[in-house]
Amino acid sequence: MKNNFIIFVHHYNELDMILPFIDYILKRNKDNLILYSDTKNLPGADYHLEFLKTQHNIKPRFFLDEQYSRRYRNVFRFRDRVIRVRRKRKVKKKHIRYISYIVTVILLIMIRVSECVLQKPIKGFVDKLNVSDIIMVYLGGENIFPFNGIVKYAEKRSIKTVAHSHGFSVYSNLINTGKSLIEKSISRRVIDRYITRGKRVYCDYYLAGRTMKDTWYRSTMLNFKELDRVYETCTPRYTKGWTKIFRSYLMSRNHFSYGDKEKLNVVFFLSHLAYNVNRKALINTLHELSRIDNINFVYKPHTRGNFELDKCNIKAFDASDINSIILSAWADVGIVFGCSIGMQLLLDNVPVLVPSYVHTNTTIFEEHKICITANSLEELVSIFSNNTKSDIVKLVDNRRVEDLINKLLDGNKSYDQLMQEYYEAVVDNKHFE
Repeated sequence: MKNNFIIFVHHYNELDMILPFIDYILKRNKDNLILYSDTKNLPGADYHLEFLKTQHNIKPRFFLDEQYSRRYRNVFRFRDRVIRVRRKRKVKKKHIRYISYIVTVILLIMIRVSECVLQKPIKGFVDKLNVSDIIMVYLGGENIFPFNGIVKYAEKRSIKTVAHSHGFSVYSNLINTGKSLIEKSISRRVIDRYITRGKRVYCDYYLAGRTMKDTWYRSTMLNFKELDRVYETCTPRYTKGWTKIFRSYLMSRNHFSYGDKEKLNVVFFLSHLAYNVNRKALINTLHELSRIDNINFVYKPHTRGNFELDKCNIKAFDASDINSIILSAWADVGIVFGCSIGMQLLLDNVPVLVPSYVHTNTTIFEEHKICITANSLEELVSIFSNNTKSDIVKLVDNRRVEDLINKLLDGNKSYDQLMQEYYEAVVDNKHFE
């Protein structure tokens, strides 16, 4: 019997991670699928949207337009305007402390009230679903509008909800963000609990990459309290099989070249600054790399924000619009310090360099000794200035890399075996009994 999947995405990252599963169920199992987004056009996901259209004739449906009548759309637009006002206030440096606090609370209450009004169409949507349907959202999405309402009402009707990861956590420490809930003031925690989000909503199951239960799900950032709902399985996005499928598709339609062919191709994948990153050290590193004469240097900002890098006058190629797999195919060396795209580089046999001095976290790259580590800016510059392409390759133990890929990603299984494992984790309850 065919399964019916209703999958919700919000951003490029979520679609990137769930795309292999979508491709698998439509090609191999011929299941039914409806793909929804709460964001129009999914900025940054052009390659993925094109893949869905050309390979499966699927386009994400805009959930809010489809479910809301004109009256509710007016409420939604009002909520949107209040959110924009709040964001503009965040940018301003000077506020009168107590007045600013009161204004913030009022704006958050307005957002919360409008979301309560908008819950009715969401309930109507869930009420029309079959009990046998399977709802999938991304980790964290179940706790924000509109997905929190979908999960809440699905639970009341005993419709299965499954959350998938929107990345592979490469952190090996638990305190991986400077904005953890533990560090927030009591007033801030009260606002989060009673005004901004309300009661925490949980999916029935959470699918996590191997080792992520004890690192990412226990981290201070998530403040996750239902560890018995977490099941570790493969990460479809970071498998050799999917890399082969999607790279073949991309490379047949796109080509990237930059710089002098005789020089070393270096790409820097930036991580989110909130994760204990020294912004000054990071900007200095970008400037210094752009000055090294014997490398072709490009950088790709984090998909959730470029942190005003355009104002830093970095004289290097901004690869924001280039797919990461295409960049990995071009690169001789990839620089990462907390970004899951490092797993893609490993799969592509691209040496990973970690500038450990730009953040205070620890990652699996250093822990398993599968990367080149630069402990200072001077050391990083020296590595690129004094080594050829062949020298760089020798700085990484490829056997260690392969061992880690098998342990965390492929598990010495074929792509079909891995995807069937993931499929069964989504569909069956046996893993959680």
